[in-house]
Amino acid sequence: MIKIKNLPALKTRKSNSHKGSYGRVLVLAGSPGMTGAACLCAKAALRSGSGIVTLGIPESLNPVMEVKLTCVMTHPLPETKAATLSNEGRKEIMKLCEAHDVVALGPGLSQQPETRGLILWLIKNIDRNMVIDADGLNALTDNVNVLHKIKKTWY
Repeated sequence: MIKIKNLPALKTRKSNSHKGSYGRVLVLAGSPGMTGAACLCAKAALRSGSGIVTLGIPESLNPVMEVKLTCVMTHPLPETKAATLSNEGRKEIMKLCEAHDVVALGPGLSQQPETRGLILWLIKNIDRNMVIDADGLNALTDNVNVLHKIKKTWY
């Protein structure tokens, strides 16, 4: 195990600023049995210095996330019968993306076929900087060519 002793300090926030001055992160995450992944990702976004973090979560999981995440806004989204994100939420998700600077996509979203298709569609269509993790990466395993169709430059 490597112990990191000297983490860079977050810059001191200006007294005349507000949370919206420090970036807006949209986290699209979670499914039954995987709310922990959504919770960890949203909290990590806050701890990294983001001013506003919104968690887009399947609607039936929203009540539990509202209790777990008191400093993160939650946004219930349309879900499949398996309680995972549904294609029906495409328009709503894209509207949420417009109000955020960065999107984190994937933690605990599941590999349910409809959700997997939604993930690939989102990767191609979101015009924001994006962090793709966990089930977002799983969706890419047989579809790496999707990365050539994204709207933002990636590294």
